[in-house]
Amino acid sequence: MQSSAGMLIGLLAGMAAGLLLPVPVTQGIEPLGLLWFNAVRMTVIPIVMAQLILGVNTQVDGRALGRLGVRAMTWFVGLLLAVAIFTWAVTLFLIRWMPTAPPAIAGATPGPVPGFGEWISGLLPSNIFQAAVGGNLLPLILFSLLFGAAVRAVAAERKEALLLTVAAVNDAMLGIVGWIMRLAPFGVAALAVTLFSRLGSAAAGALGYYVGLFCGIEIAVTVAMYVLVVLRGDISIRRWAEVVAPLQALGFSSRSSMAALPAMVAAAERRLGLPAAITGFVLPLAVSVFRYSTPVSHVAGAMFIAHLYGIELSPLQALLMIVTTVFLSLSSPGIPSGGLLVALPLFQQLGLPAEGLGLLIAADAIPDMFKTMANVTAHMAVATILKPKSGYTLAE
Repeated sequence: MQSSAGMLIGLLAGMAAGLLLPVPVTQGIEPLGLLWFNAVRMTVIPIVMAQLILGVNTQVDGRALGRLGVRAMTWFVGLLLAVAIFTWAVTLFLIRWMPTAPPAIAGATPGPVPGFGEWISGLLPSNIFQAAVGGNLLPLILFSLLFGAAVRAVAAERKEALLLTVAAVNDAMLGIVGWIMRLAPFGVAALAVTLFSRLGSAAAGALGYYVGLFCGIEIAVTVAMYVLVVLRGDISIRRWAEVVAPLQALGFSSRSSMAALPAMVAAAERRLGLPAAITGFVLPLAVSVFRYSTPVSHVAGAMFIAHLYGIELSPLQALLMIVTTVFLSLSSPGIPSGGLLVALPLFQQLGLPAEGLGLLIAADAIPDMFKTMANVTAHMAVATILKPKSGYTLAE
């Protein structure tokens, strides 16, 4: 909560400074904002790759990779796709009332649109180091999953040593993220100074409209989980809502579904009576890979930046945006604003300016609370509807 308050204060201070300070001063502040944003970006690839490798080898028990695992992943992907499509449709309809971009930045040129065959062939990197240098996260995600799966077959002693090294890299990078986020109020303020100096007061109305639209969509997809439990769950919706409410409050305040995992497991076991196959496998798997709210961040955020900068997205770009965000959602690190940290490949694909992503991170203090609440609700909903009719254990 202190981090959220600090970022919000930084954003408001940067907005005011950008509107009041002379242009030469704001131009001098711009490198500081870019420095902080680059510091955030440099942690993304090692964190995502390390967490995926660890997730395949520690969060997913090989004995459980059967019917339950397939059903869980099917629900994850299906719900992510549904949220992406819903967000695109709602944003496309409502964004027309958002304040338009000033003429100074309107008409920016979108990047080249890859053909579908080119997009498919680029899913795996011919050179992982070249992909890392270019910031092509999606191929690195698939490589990390393949590498993690291969590590499972390595001899036990070598596997343990390798995973300890990967875990150390992950812990160190998360430590760096902690340092960077302590400077978030200042970095956010610097980014806001630059943006509002260029865009003027029109950007404030546009940003406020985006935050309201975003939170509204997150509330809608959260309510959809109650409908899902009513339709597919074998439990009273009133009882389920009572169990989930304190977990939602925990996620809302902590902005981390990982922090809420112990409470989710305890509630699922003691109050919902879910078996070990669910509490020991589905919930940890969901927290590791199922970022239910991330498609809202990617799709609504990309469409907002495109509208703000006067970039028109083609139908093909919209289709690739929806498909790409499903892949990226499965790799978002479980930290505050983690979904936006992996959105750079999507912005590159759509030809959107990278500084637009910095603006979304700056404005994410309030939306991220709603995102985490939606994630926690979805995790508990999927765990509930996957409860087996005739119980079985994780070992089976």
